[in-house]
Amino acid sequence: MADRKYLNKEEQAEYLKKYNIDANRAMLTIILSILVDVLGYSMVLPLLPEIGQSFGASEFLIGLLIASNAFTTLIFGPFWGKLSDNYGRKKILLISQVGTGISFLILALSPNFWIILFARISDGIFGGQIPVIRAYIADITTPETRSQEMSKIMVGHTIGMIIGPLLGGFLGILSWRYPPLVASSFSIVTILLTIKVLIESMPKERIEDIKAEKNSFQTIPGNIKRKVLNREVLIRLLQILLVFTMTVMLNSSLSLILDKKYGADTALIGLIIAVAGIALMVYAGLLLKPLIQKLGEKNLIFMGIFMLIITFAIIPYLTEVWMMFIIILPFVFGMAALPPLIQTNLTRAVDADQQGEISGWTTNFQSIAQIIAPLIATWYLQINGISFGFFYLDSYQLIGYTAVIIGILIVIILFIDFRMHPNLYSKKVRLDQPIIE
Repeated sequence: MADRKYLNKEEQAEYLKKYNIDANRAMLTIILSILVDVLGYSMVLPLLPEIGQSFGASEFLIGLLIASNAFTTLIFGPFWGKLSDNYGRKKILLISQVGTGISFLILALSPNFWIILFARISDGIFGGQIPVIRAYIADITTPETRSQEMSKIMVGHTIGMIIGPLLGGFLGILSWRYPPLVASSFSIVTILLTIKVLIESMPKERIEDIKAEKNSFQTIPGNIKRKVLNREVLIRLLQILLVFTMTVMLNSSLSLILDKKYGADTALIGLIIAVAGIALMVYAGLLLKPLIQKLGEKNLIFMGIFMLIITFAIIPYLTEVWMMFIIILPFVFGMAALPPLIQTNLTRAVDADQQGEISGWTTNFQSIAQIIAPLIATWYLQINGISFGFFYLDSYQLIGYTAVIIGILIVIILFIDFRMHPNLYSKKVRLDQPIIE
């Protein structure tokens, strides 16, 4: 490992051929898998107010419904990521996809709120798809190209976010049970794609080769194995936690806000979420790569967080539902830019045989955010507002100001990270060599 030369894109392709891996074919399959997975998930988003009304659930219980899924993902995300490091990505991906399909079927057939809650918990248990896919992309890319390739996940994600809410919104007019039934059938497509098309990125031979190289590297005096949860990793996991807490506060409560503040029906809610998906596709699929090349990853991270801060400062004061179509654009830009860039920085801080594990930890911290943020946002909506002496903040101001404070904290932590690690964006980064801290 120590004497491996720096790999460019062409050399990386030759290296992967040794294990019969075609990166282009693999990426197409991954994008399609993400599309189907997000399609199923996003179809349910416009239905949350109707599900709550059908079973007499409060806004906070709807928040609990969202958070329960994230809580079980928090527990099992690193578990699936670590298993994929040891046994390969494809097997673990299939287990996750089967579990997700069954969970959607249970959701569609649920007779009461508590079975719905069980269905979401079950989906969280098998929520290993995203961390395994992130690890897969790390397997087939170099550090220099990884942020651009990570952003391609957003292509499948955004197409799913366009079609899913529209389909869910219009099917939901007939019955909220139809979208999860369709989502369950879509899971079958994902499973077939994985079985028939996806090539294992960590076959047994590659796992053994990486371990042998790493052991050889350890025998050289002065070379030290890098721990997964080192200081550099922890400060970026904190960034992941705060970014997702900030964005999920709006994502998890948007359909409830549109219903409560503007009286929007499921079709209009689905349309607004679909517009956000179209914007996400444009940003991630068309603009992110040239923006990275022109502005650099560091500048783009700050641009993304400032967009989010501006959005949350304005959103409490919107008076008409059509304004949501406009303000959602800077919000989506921040969503498109920040996660892939921070996740890429995380992959640079660990070794090749730790990508699944660090991806699992990323999902773990993301899940913590997805537990906390919906509970905070839906609690704000349920209490309607809070008085501070002569000042009164309504639910929407509480959501907005809380997110702005989190955004300012993210900016401070980013400055600290870049000051502590000035070589983060150096071109001289090896594919598998540990970076000693």
